[in-house]
Amino acid sequence: MFVSSGLRSLRGASVFSSSMFTRFAIALLLLSLLAHWLLIQFPESPFHSTSTWKPLFPQLARRKSFFSTSSSSYYSHNNYSNSTNANGSEVSSSPLNYKTFVAYQPKDRDDQIYKNLKDSLMSPTGEDNFFIASIDSNDVYAGVADGVGGWAERNYDSSAISRELCRAMDQLATATLVSSKNQKYSDVISPKDLMDVAFEKIQNDKIVEVGGTTSIVAHFQKNGTLNVANLGDSWCGVFRNYKLVFQTKFQTVGFNAPYQLSIIPKHLLEEARLKGTSYIRNTPADVDEYSFQLSQNDIVILATDGVTDNISTDDISLFLKDNSEKLSTSKELNAMTKDFVSKVVNLSKDPDYPSVFSQEYSRLTGRLYKGGKEDDITVVLVKVE
Repeated sequence: MFVSSGLRSLRGASVFSSSMFTRFAIALLLLSLLAHWLLIQFPESPFHSTSTWKPLFPQLARRKSFFSTSSSSYYSHNNYSNSTNANGSEVSSSPLNYKTFVAYQPKDRDDQIYKNLKDSLMSPTGEDNFFIASIDSNDVYAGVADGVGGWAERNYDSSAISRELCRAMDQLATATLVSSKNQKYSDVISPKDLMDVAFEKIQNDKIVEVGGTTSIVAHFQKNGTLNVANLGDSWCGVFRNYKLVFQTKFQTVGFNAPYQLSIIPKHLLEEARLKGTSYIRNTPADVDEYSFQLSQNDIVILATDGVTDNISTDDISLFLKDNSEKLSTSKELNAMTKDFVSKVVNLSKDPDYPSVFSQEYSRLTGRLYKGGKEDDITVVLVKVE
C-alpha cells in the first residue's frame, strides 16, 4: 500500500523534491516495519522448518496441500471457543485430555509355517501392531494395523508391513506434534494423510519385501474432535455412559477378506496374472473418514479384528458397565484394558463359544459352526478427561 502511494506522488514530476523524498523514505520505513510485524505474527509454516521428520518424509514436498502458508491453516494453542460441529454437538471450550492404554496378545505360533520366520515369532503383538504419538495429553494420534497372516504360509514375514507402517506413522505424527509445539501453532495432518505418507515411505524405502495390512488411525484433538481414517476390518468405537455412540464400518471384499494396503513384488503379480488370479491391493485413497465430537468420560477403543470377530459391541458395553468402578485411575484403567484382552483371548479359544465370526460363518454356509476365532488381539483404549 505504501509503495504504490509513493509511486503515485512521483508521476508527472521532473524533479525529486525533498518533501517527496521525505514521504518516500517514511513510506519505505513503514513498509519495513509492516513486513517485520507480519513475520512475527505469521512465522513460517513448521512444515517448511528444519523439523525432525522432513528428512524422513521427503515425499511431502510434493504434497502442496501440506505447505499452505495461509494463517487460516493454523489455530493458536490457547485459542479455544465454543462452537457446534456437523452433528450438532457442542465443541469443548477448553482442551480435553486423553489417557491411553494398550493391551495385546499374539496368537499361538507353534504352527510349522512360522518355524523360519524369526521376526514374526519375536513380534510381541504377532502380526498386529499399534502406535501412540503424543507430546501433550490433549493432542494424540493413535492407530492399529493387522498384518495379513496368509503371507506366512508362503514363507514371508507377515508382521513386517504392519510393524513398519505403524513405525512410520509414529515418527511422522510425533515429529508433526513437536514441530507444532515449537512453533506455538497447530498444524494438523489428517489420519488419512498420515497413513498415505507413511505407506509411501515404506514402499520407497523398500523395507518391506511383501505383505498386506489393514490400518485404522485416529487423531484426538484438543477441542475434543476425533478424526478417524479406516481401511479394512479393524475398528474404532466410542462409548458414552457405557453405550456405543459412534463406530466405524468394516471394509471388506468378501467374508474374512478385508481391504488392505499391500506391497507385492512384480514377479508375484505376474505369477497371479498368469493363473488368472489377483491380490487385494488398496491404497489410502480408499479409506473411510469419520469425524465425531468427544465428551468428557467417553471411552474410545481401537481394536484389530481379533476383538470384533469374537465379541459384539454389546459385549463391550456390558464389560465397561461391569467395570465402571475401574474407570477413574490410570492404574485401574491399565489393569482393566489388560483384563479385557485376556477375556477376549479366552473366548477366542473356547470351542463352544458362539463368536461373531462363527455365527456369520454359519449364516453364510448354512452349516452350524461354533467356537471362537483365534487371532492376534490388540487394543488401544483412550479415556477422555
